[in-house]
Amino acid sequence: MDSSLDERTERRLERFVGEWLTNANVPGVSVAVLEDGEPVYAGGFGSRELTTNAPATPDTLYGIASCTKSFTTLSILMLAEDGRLSVDDPVTDHLDRVELHGVDGEITLHDLMTHSSGLPSLGVSTVLLYRLTDVEEYGVPLGGRDDFYRHLNGAQDEIAGPAGERFMYNNSGYTLLGEVVSTVSERRFDEFVADEILRPLEMTRSGFDSDLIEADDAMTPHALIDGQAEPTPYPHRPLSYPAGGLIAPVTELMSYLRLQMNGGSVDGAELVSSDTLARAHKGHQSDDHREYGYGWSRETVAGRTVIGHGGSLGVSSSYLGFTEDGQYGVAIGANTTPEPRPPTVGHGLFAILTGQDPYTTVPYFARTRRFDQLTGEYESYRGIKTATVEEDAGTLRLTTHGALGDQSSVLLPTSPEAPGSTFEAPTMSGHRKPVEFDTDGDGVDLYHDRKRYHKR
Repeated sequence: MDSSLDERTERRLERFVGEWLTNANVPGVSVAVLEDGEPVYAGGFGSRELTTNAPATPDTLYGIASCTKSFTTLSILMLAEDGRLSVDDPVTDHLDRVELHGVDGEITLHDLMTHSSGLPSLGVSTVLLYRLTDVEEYGVPLGGRDDFYRHLNGAQDEIAGPAGERFMYNNSGYTLLGEVVSTVSERRFDEFVADEILRPLEMTRSGFDSDLIEADDAMTPHALIDGQAEPTPYPHRPLSYPAGGLIAPVTELMSYLRLQMNGGSVDGAELVSSDTLARAHKGHQSDDHREYGYGWSRETVAGRTVIGHGGSLGVSSSYLGFTEDGQYGVAIGANTTPEPRPPTVGHGLFAILTGQDPYTTVPYFARTRRFDQLTGEYESYRGIKTATVEEDAGTLRLTTHGALGDQSSVLLPTSPEAPGSTFEAPTMSGHRKPVEFDTDGDGVDLYHDRKRYHKR
């Protein structure tokens, strides 16, 4: 499609995405943008397959992983609107194979959709993804539905508390939701989604069949091993279709985003009422800095409320998101799982679309730019003492070097959301020593303990 973004915004978007591919070693990615409900941009970057260097295009098929979850919750809500179930139903009302019981009552469909049942992750996706991509074998029997239910029902003692007490992301809960859709609709889950969602939205190339990854213009999955992208098998998992099995191009995902942004209808096709769909977008359960709804999260991005969800299969990843005011929507598909991941990049795109700088308004990129400025090798007066500052799991680590050995300290920013010049180094005595960086001059100076270091 021809872009109708203004030229400056398009240049900024493409430069930003290109830098991501280069810095994170992403083989290929596709990006699509909606503005006021209309597609305004779709582009492919890099290679969908490295061996032949086949280009990624706007129509490249990707495994969108957990972005599938909102298709599962939409299916539940459509059945609820038809009066065939209620989100407050205990899961055992529809699945007699489930033997789990909540701490203070039966686990409901609402509890599963919001990851708030009290059941922690049971590792099913980890076992299957690692097994099917030949990364690692855990020896856990998960060959089919019988094994899945045995694994699930054996986890009664793992339930950590009453429903709603804490958010614990749980793919197995979404597997159960798909089983409910199948039982209530008397159709396989993938058939229901195809009949009731994909076809009305004219998502003709999207689906769950593993053969899609062999189709023309489909991604080749890649694992990042020691920073290098290596082709891998696609982890096709019918058991996990509802949790993360959909394969789709970003061009067709734009149609799905239009549905979400337009209250449940698009181009004359109404799948669900706006009031029902609003329940999916509402924040039901706190998750750190976000609120989780039904297969969607709500958070503030570049000053806007954004409703979105990411997904990762380890060898592919994705993001779907839109501003609550309906102005912008973004879809991203990638043929690996890099850092930063597509949701973070999507937040950067929202900043660009709203005329802002992602390196100042999106915490990840602001932190990255600041840490790039501060990390490196330092030395004191005449090189008598030296020090190294490195990024370490989202903060900084200072290591001072001396003849009698090295000493290392974690540096915690006094302003965690937007690290500035002042940090603190916790000590075993329970105190925190101040550490300060001075970036106002020609270089960077570091003040720690009684020493002043200069960045080389």
